[in-house]
Amino acid sequence: MGRIVRELGGRAMRFIVCAALVGVAVAHVRLRYSVDGTALYWENPDEITLVIQADGSDDIGDGSHEIAIRGAMDAWNEASGSRARLSESLANRDRRDWQANDVNLVVFDENDSSGFFSGASGVVALTPVTFFTDGRIIDADVLFNGKNFSFTTKGEAGRFDVQDVATHELGHLLGLDHSGVCGATMYPYVDTRVILHRSLSLDDQRGMRHMYPASTFARITGRVVREGTSDPVVGAHVWARDVDGRVAGAILTGANGAFTLQGLDAGSYTVLVDPLDRPVAGSNLGGGQAVDVAFETANLGAVAVAAGGIASVGVGTVRADVDVQLGRVIDDYPQRLVRGESTSHLIRGSRLVAGSTLTISDPGIALTNVEWSSSSVSFTATTPAGAGLGHVDLEVVTPGGDRDALVGGFEITPPDPVVTSVSPRVGEPEGGTSITITGSGFQRGARVVIGDRIYRDGQIGGCVVADENTILLDTGETIAGHHDVVVIDHTGIEGRAPGAFDVVETPRILSAFPTVGSTMGGTTITLGGTGFVEGMNVTIDGVVQPGVLLDSPTRMRVVTSPGIAGGPYFLRVTSPAGPFAETAFTLVPDADPRITEVTPAVGDRSGGATISIMGAGFDADTRVSFGVNTNTGAGGVAAASVEYVGPGHLRVVTPPSSVGTTSLMVEDDATGQVGTLSAGFTYTGLESSDRDDGGGCAAVPLPGPPTFRDIIAGAGWILAALALALHRAWSAQRPRAVNAA
Repeated sequence: MGRIVRELGGRAMRFIVCAALVGVAVAHVRLRYSVDGTALYWENPDEITLVIQADGSDDIGDGSHEIAIRGAMDAWNEASGSRARLSESLANRDRRDWQANDVNLVVFDENDSSGFFSGASGVVALTPVTFFTDGRIIDADVLFNGKNFSFTTKGEAGRFDVQDVATHELGHLLGLDHSGVCGATMYPYVDTRVILHRSLSLDDQRGMRHMYPASTFARITGRVVREGTSDPVVGAHVWARDVDGRVAGAILTGANGAFTLQGLDAGSYTVLVDPLDRPVAGSNLGGGQAVDVAFETANLGAVAVAAGGIASVGVGTVRADVDVQLGRVIDDYPQRLVRGESTSHLIRGSRLVAGSTLTISDPGIALTNVEWSSSSVSFTATTPAGAGLGHVDLEVVTPGGDRDALVGGFEITPPDPVVTSVSPRVGEPEGGTSITITGSGFQRGARVVIGDRIYRDGQIGGCVVADENTILLDTGETIAGHHDVVVIDHTGIEGRAPGAFDVVETPRILSAFPTVGSTMGGTTITLGGTGFVEGMNVTIDGVVQPGVLLDSPTRMRVVTSPGIAGGPYFLRVTSPAGPFAETAFTLVPDADPRITEVTPAVGDRSGGATISIMGAGFDADTRVSFGVNTNTGAGGVAAASVEYVGPGHLRVVTPPSSVGTTSLMVEDDATGQVGTLSAGFTYTGLESSDRDDGGGCAAVPLPGPPTFRDIIAGAGWILAALALALHRAWSAQRPRAVNAA
């Protein structure tokens, strides 16, 4: 375990614990103060407020990272039996000062502004936690390494899943260290192909019950000692397995080898113990954790415990260490077992020799085609269609009787949900569209994500999983756009229909300028309004206008094509999904007036200067205005006088104006046609504010009040959990790293 301790502000310290490259199964483990082992916790866990920083990730342009982070928050909020709750604040979203103690930020650091991601950093994400020495957490923040890694919310190859990483990091924010249960969210390692950490294991949930109990739960106590000497085994990983073979929770033994498995439901359990020697090791844990790995996996006995009760398995003994080991960090965990399917697996390790026995803790799962090669074992696992969900163990016993376990290394899930159709396919941003999603594999408790909205099964404003083939929902207010429809099972697996639902705002035209153009075409009309999107169709009297330029959702320009004189015609703007808006436009046979040159183009602000406007399409009825809004035609001041010299020449006397460059507009008073020049004339001269006869002021830096870190003067520390990269030469195209601790 790498440790860096450096002085901050003379007194407060920053303590950084790095995840290591090796280890084996742990259980839920608390973050601890490295000096005395005090466990960290939130004093008011039911009101932990997070802020998702507004800049987001450079890799994700549609804002879907926010939905993924909210999904990660939901996972912890739904932990059974815990009173801890994460909520989101929409204030302070522009802040990036994660060092401050008054805001818990989730930030994508794209340029190493934090200083944690220098060089070719292997840190995928980290969670600095500030706390008092009595364990009370003051502040915590999540930092994603956008400088060295790419992130995704859509399963793009070679990118880390935001929700998978965020769920892990939020576990640290809540006070959990890494877990040795390989299928747990708090497992130290992350891979671009793994998303199963999105959902909590029972071990993660037991950790929440332990730290922030909402009720009284069952406990199992005991003690682990060495065979022959009765010496206590410190930091041994003890876990409980229920009658169905599922991992129900785990813990580490204390200084005298004693343990208490916390937060259990009533039931019968087998209690086992295993060393943290791979793929999770003691070096994966933060400060204050002593771990002894020199012993063999053992069964400590069976016990039944009542609701809220305490049961003991007594004193269990372990034999000397053995060479056989299951699990390496270069494998992905948890490996997935799919109901009703056969899946192939490769587990690396050591002394995995022919003649050994391989078993899985659910006897209903058949293991076939088992092949041993000393440093690995491969096999096919066939999972019954009715198998219960959860995490199961893999165990090996050598011909000589040596034993090792891969705790919770496999997660049983349903098949991926499949979205085949969405009806209707179009809705409005205001919501209110009733849609039906059809497909297969839909499970109770699923979520549907459309745009910036999450619809949770059975919740008000959510969705209803009617059956395994049908989900019903009424859309809420949703950001406009072309959206995937994603069904996420409560285990974290998902089905996605790309671009299956369009949220289209009905366009509104609030202004059109000009409202008259030439039948020859070439008139530029500027439309102001709302709901303008790419792909809009514009027609005048039914004739398509190909020259459409979208400036923003509130402004577009249309260059007219030739047409027939008449009107007012309907100018119609139609969105790709069908809604449209209309305004009036007239076509006349005359050419539009236009300005080509202004001479001179500069004059005093007091006005009265005579200038020449050169161009075309002028007549005796042409008017000239200064300072018109060239997008709307609003505002402006009429010229003091206009003299018609010829169809290409006007002599104009300027009106008074403020200093600066202004627009010019010529308008045919008879037809209403216009021509504009956005920066046609510049006024000069001194304004009253330009006078240099006043005084000024200067900012003088003064010492402020002591910072919070100075006030606590050594009582506040930061625990930053980092991640190390796992670089495999033969799979460089597949980024894999240790998740943040």
